Amino acid sequence: MRSDQQPFKYMLSLIEKLKQVKDFRKDKGKRHTLWIVLVVIILGTMLGYLSYRELGEFAKNNRHRLSQEFNIIPERVPSYSTIRRVMIGMEWQSLLKVFNEWALEEYGQRSDINWLEIDGKSLKNTRENPSNGPIQV
Repeated sequence: MRSDQQPFKYMLSLIEKLKQVKDFRKDKGKRHTLWIVLVVIILGTMLGYLSYRELGEFAKNNRHRLSQEFNIIPERVPSYSTIRRVMIGMEWQSLLKVFNEWALEEYGQRSDINWLEIDGKSLKNTRENPSNGPIQV
């Protein structure tokens, strides 16, 4: 496999894992499968789109590219309100379990990656203006 196809391979394996997450929504009126909404949320979040509306805009603005690259997004993309309902109603423990399994399978045994461990400590007195709060590391 060409090196430029590696991210595509990993994304396809993530999609297969996301398909295992149980959909909590009722079938009536459902336009998008859960895994499509989750892919939009994950990709958008990784690119810095953090609010419901931003994620909805990400989906709308990138629908052609997402469809072309992954063949996953239908003509209609999840709206911000669909994204919001999924994020509010999602059983995050089940998603976290599936995501961690995927990450371990794809990246856990790779020797070609230099890993850096961080634990999220805050450093006090690291700013001249303490009203800004500590720096999160």
